[in-house]
Amino acid sequence: MTTRKSHKARGATFETDLRDYFRRIGLDSERLARRGSKDEGDVVVRSDFLGYIGIIEAKAPGQSGRIDLSGWTKEAQVEATHYSEARGLERTSVLSAVIIKARGKSIEDSYLVLRLGDVFDG
Repeated sequence: MTTRKSHKARGATFETDLRDYFRRIGLDSERLARRGSKDEGDVVVRSDFLGYIGIIEAKAPGQSGRIDLSGWTKEAQVEATHYSEARGLERTSVLSAVIIKARGKSIEDSYLVLRLGDVFDG
């Protein structure tokens, strides 16, 4: 049986793996601190995340494999807004994204989820 503690540990490990992956490919990234109702995402990529500052919501589904694209992308959008507001940035300079861990696979096999309108409508 899994516990809330093991879920948090799995998520933290995935966030660290993502940060390390982005750094390994030459992108300036770091894990973000949790801020309760003003949470700003899990990982920020500050340099050239598809031409934006990337705010990543990292998800590592457990054994159930439950995926909530609509809920997770909305969460990522809200967190990107919090990030930009806290730093006085234009919201259009920040791109929200969800990265979902592929169970039993390497970090490179994770899924990157973007809203079409966020990429093409700014």
